[in-house]
Amino acid sequence: MSQQPQTPTDPGPNGPQLDEMLDSLMGWNRSFIHTLKDGFLYPERVAGAVLQQDNTRYANPVRLMVFLFGIYMTLTVLIAGPDAQNVESFAPAGPEILDAWLIGQGTNLEEVNAVWSFWLQVFIWPITVLSALPYALLFKAYAPKRTLYGAVLVYLTTINSMMAVQNILTLILMPFISNEANLILSLILVIVYYFYVTGRVLSAHYASTLTGTLLKLFSFVLLTPVTLILTLLLQIVTLDQVLEHRFDLNVTDIIELRGDTAP
Repeated sequence: MSQQPQTPTDPGPNGPQLDEMLDSLMGWNRSFIHTLKDGFLYPERVAGAVLQQDNTRYANPVRLMVFLFGIYMTLTVLIAGPDAQNVESFAPAGPEILDAWLIGQGTNLEEVNAVWSFWLQVFIWPITVLSALPYALLFKAYAPKRTLYGAVLVYLTTINSMMAVQNILTLILMPFISNEANLILSLILVIVYYFYVTGRVLSAHYASTLTGTLLKLFSFVLLTPVTLILTLLLQIVTLDQVLEHRFDLNVTDIIELRGDTAP
C-alpha cells in the first residue's frame, strides 16, 4: 500500500485552543444541515474541508458529533427505556438472583441500575473517544505528515454521517418492529453505511488507486472487533469504579455470580 493521498500532504489542523474547544461543545448550529447533506452525498468533500482547514463551509465535527450523539441517546431511552444499559448485561446470573445478592449487600438491583445509568451517560463521551482512537490512528498512519488531531477530525466526519443515518433509521423503523430488533437492525445497516462513507474518504484523500482504497478499507473492517472489545472493556472498568465508590462492591463479584451462589 504505497499509494499517496490525492490531497496536499500539508500538516492539517492542529489541536484546538481552549476557547475553540468550548465553542465546539455548544448546541445547534445552522450549518449542521448543510454539513449533514454533504456528509450523506459527498462525505469526501466534508473530510477535504477538514484537511484544508476550511472552517467556513461546514460545522465543526466535534460540535456536530455532540449534537447527533445527544439525539441518539435520547432515542435509545425512548425506545428501550432508561435501563437500556443495565447491570444485568454483565452478570451471568438471572436478575432475580442478582437482585437477591445485591439486597444481601445492602442495596438492590433497581438502585444499582439507576446509578449505573446516570454515570454511563456521563462517561459515554470518553468511552466513545477512547474506543474510536484506533480508527483515527489508521487515518494518521495512512498520512503520517498530517497531525493526529486532523486525523481525529476526519474520523469524526465519517462517524457523524453514520450517526445521522442511524438516527433516521431508528425513527423510520420504530413503528414497524420491536424495540430490540430496531436497535440491532439499524446498527447493522449503519455499520455497512459507515464503511461505504469511509471508503469514499479513503479514495479521495488517502489512496490513488482502487486497489489501495480497498486494502485500506479492509484494514478498517479488521479493526472493528478491536474497537468493540475496547468499548466493552472500558464500560466494565467504568462500572467497576461506580460499584466500588458508590456501593463498595466489585464488578468481578457480579461477573462471578452463578446460580444461587454468591462469590
